[in-house]
Amino acid sequence: MKKTLVVVLVLAVACGTAMAGDNAKPITKAGNTALMFDLGGLASLSADNYQGGLGAKYYISNGFAVRVGLGFNSSSTTTKNPTDPVPATQLSESKYSALSFTVAPGIQYNVASSAAVVAYVGAQVAFTMGKQERDGNANSFTVGFTKDNKYKESTSTFGGAAFVGVEWFAWDNISLAGEYRFSFSSTTGDAESTAGTTSTKVDAPSTTAFGIGSGNAAALTLSVFF
Repeated sequence: MKKTLVVVLVLAVACGTAMAGDNAKPITKAGNTALMFDLGGLASLSADNYQGGLGAKYYISNGFAVRVGLGFNSSSTTTKNPTDPVPATQLSESKYSALSFTVAPGIQYNVASSAAVVAYVGAQVAFTMGKQERDGNANSFTVGFTKDNKYKESTSTFGGAAFVGVEWFAWDNISLAGEYRFSFSSTTGDAESTAGTTSTKVDAPSTTAFGIGSGNAAALTLSVFF
């Protein structure tokens, strides 16, 4: 049934493109606003988080837009101590928690257009803060139940990218875009180990990366204007 729906959707897109592609016009004037999504593949067609969170674009002047991606993730896992009764030196449960926040502002400048297709260039920066913590283990994030033991890591990642892409306005108020990015990122942080009353903090390994590739993990960007 799922495969049938995908085939029907593909045919509908193809027919809709043939009928509406020539009529749709680029939306690139001052004041135009769009929500942005990463578009999943045909096998599981879906509008996913843009760069891991909320995405939006706003034209501050004709052909010149600012855009931003905002991401926030928080999770926790609690594991019960299987020992019964629990020894006095152990915790009844071990908790792992993780928190991250990302902000990625950027600018986009349209350099050319042909019918319903717009070519653009731009740049963005990104900053991510992350934190992980485990109770009951002083050496890693593996489950542990030792009292007064804790392990945590904090990281900061700064990155940036220059990009070039094309945006196709397939239907009124809806576009699909793909882009190539030359990007870099640098991550630093620290790790803290606590055993009883003794705490040790060390610098976590730092990483730096450069690369050229398609944006958003090779997914298309779906923009819905309003």
